[in-house]
Amino acid sequence: MGESSLSAVTAARLKVALDYIARNFEKPGLTVAAVAHSQGISSRYLQRVLETSGVSFTAYVNELRLQNALILLTEGGDGARRISNVAFQVGFSDVSHFNRLFRSRFGDTPTGVRAQRRKAL
Repeated sequence: MGESSLSAVTAARLKVALDYIARNFEKPGLTVAAVAHSQGISSRYLQRVLETSGVSFTAYVNELRLQNALILLTEGGDGARRISNVAFQVGFSDVSHFNRLFRSRFGDTPTGVRAQRRKAL
């Protein structure tokens, strides 16, 4: 019972933590410590729980932010939204960092992705 109940507790903690992160990823100050505090657990324990999912806190938060940015950049609006505004809106506090991560993740800059979307329309 010990191992399976530990797994159940870990799975429950993981779900709660991931749900909290998904609701708050747009906050630039979101940290492991803030999430852990909201769950009433230590930062180190939260990091270990996240490790069971195979992803780090930073990688998970960045992925949520980048996916949201991609949607904002490619949605069918007028396209007048500035890249910097998108970066800030999804939780990045440094536009250069956002641009580097975006290019690394999607293979093109935010401007390039937006241009491709316009060309496709």
